[in-house]
Amino acid sequence: MIRRWVLIAAGLTLVIPAIFVGFLWFGCRVYVPEDMCAVLIRKMGDPLPEGQMVATISGQRGIQEHVLGPGRHFRNPIIWDWELKPLTVIPSGDPGTWEWVHSLNERQRELVRSGSFAFKGDYPKVGVVVRKVGKKRTTADVVVPRASGEEGILSELLTPGTYKLNPYIYEVELHPALVIPAGFVGVVTNMFGDAPSSPPVQAAVDDQVLASTKDMAAKGGVPPREMVSIVPPLARVGERGTLRDVLQPGVYFINPKLQKVTLIEIGFNEYSQSLDKELDDFRISFPSDTGYLIRVGVTVVWGIGPEHAAEIINEFGNVDGVLDKIIVPQLRSICRNIGSTYAARDFIQGEKRELFQRDMTLELQRVCRAKHIEVLLSLVREIEVQPLEHGQESADVTEDLKRTIQESHIAIENQLTKQKQRESATAKAQLEEVKKKVDIARETIRADTRVLVARIQAEGQKEAAQIDARASLDVATIQQQVAQLDARRTEILGKAGADVEQMKKEAEAQGYRLLVEALGSPEAYNLFTFAERFQPESIRMIFAGEGTFWTDLGNFQDVAAAQILREASAAQPPTPAIRPAPRTAN
Repeated sequence: MIRRWVLIAAGLTLVIPAIFVGFLWFGCRVYVPEDMCAVLIRKMGDPLPEGQMVATISGQRGIQEHVLGPGRHFRNPIIWDWELKPLTVIPSGDPGTWEWVHSLNERQRELVRSGSFAFKGDYPKVGVVVRKVGKKRTTADVVVPRASGEEGILSELLTPGTYKLNPYIYEVELHPALVIPAGFVGVVTNMFGDAPSSPPVQAAVDDQVLASTKDMAAKGGVPPREMVSIVPPLARVGERGTLRDVLQPGVYFINPKLQKVTLIEIGFNEYSQSLDKELDDFRISFPSDTGYLIRVGVTVVWGIGPEHAAEIINEFGNVDGVLDKIIVPQLRSICRNIGSTYAARDFIQGEKRELFQRDMTLELQRVCRAKHIEVLLSLVREIEVQPLEHGQESADVTEDLKRTIQESHIAIENQLTKQKQRESATAKAQLEEVKKKVDIARETIRADTRVLVARIQAEGQKEAAQIDARASLDVATIQQQVAQLDARRTEILGKAGADVEQMKKEAEAQGYRLLVEALGSPEAYNLFTFAERFQPESIRMIFAGEGTFWTDLGNFQDVAAAQILREASAAQPPTPAIRPAPRTAN
């Protein structure tokens, strides 16, 4: 019985965990694919407040704010339900397809100013996040920080990547990243923020800018010098308005709901006024000092530096504002003010035209530089001189003026030509006279040169003879000295040789004397010499009878020495034998 209960308990111990594991794996497992997220929906809990669609507090029933990312999760199916939603992907683009431009054409500039221009290529995008569910905004700001938990546009952007966002709470709008090409800068304008702390700048408007308002001032309007233009100050970080620091060429991730970036081309641009009959509103015309109507076509090369780009956009809005508010009105006003001081004939003559162009350029540069606009040059391309009244008679008057000026110039040129011819003839006569003087001077110089050469040659020969004589005398003197030195050398060498020979002989004699003294007597020396040179193996004795004894000793000295030795042996007594002394006993 006990054994049965033990077996039942053991079976239950194995079956219950297996059932629990099977329930967790098959009933509670939530698998989320790698490109999806799971939105949790709580079936049980506190009801949501009226008008609230997503639970913001733990324990509330309904859609939860937190989502599950890709992977395996376990939730109780009795309490929880879930929905799979795709992940939010912000594309990073393909740099290999990007096409940069260094200069835009007129059509592209219009698209840039309208904000609809897009560079070719798959550029990265940014995600603007809108919180649909959250706390009510406490301020009037449309853009709110994410940490505030308020509904509205979040100031934080989603840069390229993959995000798990609850689609019931957040809505993501994709916008292209800001691309600033080479040759451009981006001027940043904060659309939200604190009001600028600096007051607006009031600048007096130049008289030439208000030239078009003179008529209004004459009719009782505001005098031009009393009119002022109000320029908003540049904003600091966190303030609403245009920032001073500009963006350099590159790719930027900027929230288009929070900041507006205006592209402005850096460098010089060209603006031309035309004489086209169909463009009367764009022509520059003014009366001359003599009552003629002058029409000119002008080309201006102007530019904006990056250090003043923010100020330009802040004051004028865009590049078109620079043309419409500064370049065009200033060009017209300057041409009218300066051109009205010239006569009609001055615009036909070349010198006065250049003077008019120079004065116009200097004045335009001065006025534009005050607005941070650099004018490189302005060229007067075309000029028309017309009478104020139109008609055939007026055209004839203009032609007569041109003809008169032309004939006057021709007469002046003819007079100048005749004067130059007279001057040329005078110069030619003077040239011939100078040539004759040059020939005379050349012959005089040649004669003087020949005399000078002969004189120099004679003096040279004389000096050479003197040098040769001095050289011969010096050679003879040196040869005499050499002969004296040779004689002296011969004498010294002879005396030295005799002294050496004498010293050698004396040294030999001294050596023999010392040797004889060392041997004791001359006889001993002879015996020593004989003994030293005696060679017994070379002695041959020849017997030729009684009383005769011959040898073949090497020389007579050897024979004499042998004879002396023999005689000395015969005369010397025999040496007694040495015997040992007898031993004595102790």
